[in-house]
Amino acid sequence: MRISTSQIFERNIAALQNNQAQLAQTQAQVASGKKMVTPSDDPVRSARSLELQQSQSVNKQFLANIGYAKDQLGITDTKLTSMTDTLQYMRQQFIKAGNGGLSAQDKAAIASDLRSQLDNLVALANSKDGQGNYLFAGYKNDTPPIAFGDHDGDPTTPDLYYYQGDAGTLQMQVGPERKMDILVPGSAAGGGGLFDADQNLYTTGTPATYPPAQFFNQLKTAIDAIDPATAGATTLPAAYIDPDTGPDPTSYGLDTVDAFMNRISVYQSKVGSQLAELDSLDYAGQTIDQQYATARSRIEDLDYNEALSRLAQQQLVLQAAQQSFARVSNLSLFQYL
Repeated sequence: MRISTSQIFERNIAALQNNQAQLAQTQAQVASGKKMVTPSDDPVRSARSLELQQSQSVNKQFLANIGYAKDQLGITDTKLTSMTDTLQYMRQQFIKAGNGGLSAQDKAAIASDLRSQLDNLVALANSKDGQGNYLFAGYKNDTPPIAFGDHDGDPTTPDLYYYQGDAGTLQMQVGPERKMDILVPGSAAGGGGLFDADQNLYTTGTPATYPPAQFFNQLKTAIDAIDPATAGATTLPAAYIDPDTGPDPTSYGLDTVDAFMNRISVYQSKVGSQLAELDSLDYAGQTIDQQYATARSRIEDLDYNEALSRLAQQQLVLQAAQQSFARVSNLSLFQYL
């Protein structure tokens, strides 16, 4: 079988091009640190790598949500603790006010202190998170939940503390099958929520009617009943009026404080349980993220020792092929005549 000169050239050129392509591929792998420079290098591995990348991205979003939920619930827990501390102090003052030997001036001083604590309690109720959203206003987190004044637009009704938020509870997706409440609402349908407000009493209109925040109003009533300047115009519930001794604002105040602290305790227990669950979910998510990273590294990352050895070999092969082609291309019968 005869091989023409053109065939010799074509075969050698094809071999050189193949060697150069292999060398260029290896050089690209070494430069990028990846086995697959383009998806076409290994379609099966590339598809698996993309699948892992997408799963890892979803897991990272869950981890981000977990971090946000922990921040929100952590701030909430701190504010609830501060509310409890304030109420504990108010409880001591209500007990002090029950001392029968106090003068009118003493009672007025205690009432003034209690009003300051009530203002502090309102400020805590209107706390914001790190993004400027009100913590205890439900979905209406751009509005201070607790306000004092005209709640229904009727000038004949007395001013009182009312709730401007709603009963909504924001949820965060913290796992493939887990959504978690990250807000404590101040109201509930039929009464309840953190501030004992009946959301059913809210009506739209001009003006809107807002539900009373009962805990705050009850505390105000108890304080007004202690202060000699306002006691005469203050009426306690019948259960706290003794036929012989008259109104008992201390008992009314203590019962309100205890009911408020019990309500806070219920939500704090829930928040504490959620924070513990988030810690567990965070640990599991971090572990899964590391597993995804390991699996992707096994598919994508280059073995530099093997690649550098292969690079040296391919350079040597290409150099030998080039030298061989140079000699073959110079062969001619005229050189032997």
